[in-house]
Amino acid sequence: MRFLPHDAADELLVTPPCLAGGGDPRWVTVALHQAGGWRYDHTPLSPTIHLVRPDQQAELSLYPDPDEPWWTILHAPTDEHPAWYARFGARLPVEILAAFTDALTKPAPEAAASDPFEILYAAGWLEHSDVSASSPDSPVRVERAVQGQGSWFVTTSLPGDPDTVIWRAHLGADTPLHLVAAFTSALTDPAPLRRDPLALPFQARPTSRRPPLRRASWAGWIRWSSASKTSPPAAGVARPRCHRVGRSRHRAVRAD
Repeated sequence: MRFLPHDAADELLVTPPCLAGGGDPRWVTVALHQAGGWRYDHTPLSPTIHLVRPDQQAELSLYPDPDEPWWTILHAPTDEHPAWYARFGARLPVEILAAFTDALTKPAPEAAASDPFEILYAAGWLEHSDVSASSPDSPVRVERAVQGQGSWFVTTSLPGDPDTVIWRAHLGADTPLHLVAAFTSALTDPAPLRRDPLALPFQARPTSRRPPLRRASWAGWIRWSSASKTSPPAAGVARPRCHRVGRSRHRAVRAD
């Protein structure tokens, strides 16, 4: 359904960000390939995408099935950590997923990772138990199974209708805590996300809120520029080009 007039230069800023829809997968894949040195390992023109880290210890797959997890990340066991996996639904905004994959490309911190739930509570999320929290202003719930020792589950539902699930994420029990913390930290970011109005989820509705134009206009350039500085590519892998995102008209919409 089309909500607002659209042309090639027109974009929307959507809030809450968890309901902005998946977005462009290249936000994740290009950063991994160009800045992280991950190599593509799939058939050209295939609808699936498969990326492998240079050390072949981790891989990311994208299977374009809207009713199944689009994104799957697998990591082999190491001397310090067992194998783990993470799966994410099609409508998870790529900007939120990128917080997880960006953290994956960096060395694990030496200091103990922050408790993911403490990150949520500090941002004003509601505590339902020691292993469950929800956002006060958007329908996102984070839970951990088996008394805080099992898998992590994140569920985003239609506002006012918890039975209508928009997207899910499942992080295995052995997922490194600093990666889970990066993901939950991204969930607390209230900044609106840029979207093509024709690609918005049906739940989006327009409001009069107007976020800062400059931040949105240059978001793509900032991501590629920052990635090239913080994650140097492996030998023989070209550094990413910094593609500027041209100025465009923006309207704000809120998914209610």
